[in-house]
Amino acid sequence: MEIDGRTIHSEEEILTALQEEFDGKVEFVVMDNGKDFIQTSGGMLEYHSGEKHFYVDAEFVEQEKIKAAFISYFRGDGEYLRDFEWKEEIYESLWTRIKKLFG
Repeated sequence: MEIDGRTIHSEEEILTALQEEFDGKVEFVVMDNGKDFIQTSGGMLEYHSGEKHFYVDAEFVEQEKIKAAFISYFRGDGEYLRDFEWKEEIYESLWTRIKKLFG
């Protein structure tokens, strides 16, 4: 498991990385398990699984909830999936958008 390209071994390392983002020292934090990832920036929370992208539809997610989501992801217990109402972001390809415009 990695955060921002660095291998992590403990929950403490995760909390340290998140605190840097909360304090404005870094723009975002991404935790990757090799297949998918979870990320946060400015109170937003997102999860990517394969080609699918999910986000928490809220103006701001509390720091304690973001911490809990990252710890859950690290543990692999799936709680982060149940703790939020995730919405799927649907991306249209450029070709699909062009066909809609010029039909």
